[in-house]
Formats: sequence, structure tokens, C-alpha cells
Amino acid sequence: MGLLGRLSRQFFAAATIACLLAALGICVWWLTVARGRDDHFEPAASGLALVAAITGVYAERRAAARERRAQALYALADELVKNTELLGTGFAPLDRFAPRARVYPRLMQSATDAALVSGVFSEPGHGELVALLHRWRDAVHDFNRRLDLTELRTYVSRVPPEELLAIDEAMHRPGGQLDGLRRLRSSVEELLRGRYAEPGVAVRLQQPG
Repeated sequence: MGLLGRLSRQFFAAATIACLLAALGICVWWLTVARGRDDHFEPAASGLALVAAITGVYAERRAAARERRAQALYALADELVKNTELLGTGFAPLDRFAPRARVYPRLMQSATDAALVSGVFSEPGHGELVALLHRWRDAVHDFNRRLDLTELRTYVSRVPPEELLAIDEAMHRPGGQLDGLRRLRSSVEELLRGRYAEPGVAVRLQQPG
């Protein structure tokens, strides 16, 4: 990869704006030293064109950032809906009279990972959402890991029914992991509904999983 390929979009945007500002400064200086009335038109026209170019670059970057943020919010809303269904029906308690080992569904976290890694919420004002997404991602990762260990334990060795029921009761007990995950999920949804009223986010959150 060449030198130009390694330079980031931020570098090119900063270089473009710096060049435009320098050119605008020259136009302003030119306007002050111009002598005749007709001599003022050219630097004035050039200055206006440069102002338009500067605001255009800034507006394009703002629009692109807003679009990326909206896409991330849509993905988060869709993932939240799917996890809502999993937390509601995917972890039904075991039959106490016929307990048996089972394979549990895994909660999804790919959209959360993508939102955190992409940096679309790195600008000031999104600190609460980023902190909450970190907590949600860590909780989901830990929960899915525990499911791996539980299935390994219950499928590899012969586990008595009493132990299967004990594992299931621990998962469903008040204040347990499922309860904690449901509370965190509700907090994420509340924040998305309250502070990120992007068109379509509330609609997606209302869809069944």
C-alpha cells in the first residue's frame, strides 16, 4: 500500500479545508489592496466561491457522519428486537418432571460490536450510549460464554436431573443473569427511544422479532 493509501479521509479533509482557508485569506487580502471598484469583483467572487467550497466540505462530512450513525442505530434497533424475542421465549424454563440437556440460543451482538468499533458515536454527546453499549456487549459475551460451558458440562458427562434443574433455576432466579440482561436491554431501548429519535428507529423497535 502506497503513502496515499495509508492516509486517512480525515487527513485529506483537513488538507482540503486548510488549502481553501489559505486561498480565502489571500482573497481577503486581495480585496483590501484592490484599488478600483471593478478590481473588487474578482477577489469577492473568488472569496464567495471558496466559502461555498468550505461549507460544502463541512456539510458533506456532517451528512456522511449522520448517515453512518443512522445506519448503526437501525442495526442496533434490529438486533435489540431479535434479542428481545430470544430473552422472552428462547429461554423457557425446563420441564421439572422431565428435565433434559438442551442447546440454548445465543444472544446477538454483532451490531453492537460494529457500532463500537466503527466510531460512529465517538463525537461528544454519545458517551452515555457508548458506555451502555460496552456494558451490554460485555454482559452478552459473558452470558454466551457461560452457555458454552453449560452445554459442554451437560452434554459431555451424564448430569443428574437435579443438577440440570439447579442450573436452570440459577439462570432464571430473580436477580440472575437473565434478569440482568433484560434490564440492560431495556436501558438500551429506553435510551434509543428517548435520545436517538432517528426516523425509523422507533418503528424498528416496535417490530416483532
